[in-house]
Amino acid sequence: MEDEVDKYSRKRRRLLIGMACAFIIWQLFGFGIFDDFAGGDRRYTGVISLLAFAVWVFALIRLVWGRGIRGASPGAQLALNDELVKANRAKAFTFGYGATLVASGIVFAVSMFFEIKANEAAQIILVTGVVAPMFAFARLEGQGA
Repeated sequence: MEDEVDKYSRKRRRLLIGMACAFIIWQLFGFGIFDDFAGGDRRYTGVISLLAFAVWVFALIRLVWGRGIRGASPGAQLALNDELVKANRAKAFTFGYGATLVASGIVFAVSMFFEIKANEAAQIILVTGVVAPMFAFARLEGQGA
């Protein structure tokens, strides 16, 4: 059963990391700063953003409804949601909250010297708040701590 739990735990970590990367790409290409690299044509960046969105939605559906543990034995399912996993979720949530506050502070400090549009500032803070807990949870699960 230990091998089964490790297998599904790795699967969940990969899914979370993939979701986080897809979310970053989706949001980053929505900024418009990459338009210059694409020759000012938003079609290229729009297609990349749309593909990343599709990957993110697919992974989210799989995580929520498939729970990443479909097919696991009842004992493995319990092991994949034990006290350690719940503690790791709480730590990841706390880390995400802290990262969001840090991102807010950085955006505020930078806005004193450079003009930052409100929607871009909100997007940076939102991306940080969504992605930081995913990476933190994946790291904590990988360490087994």
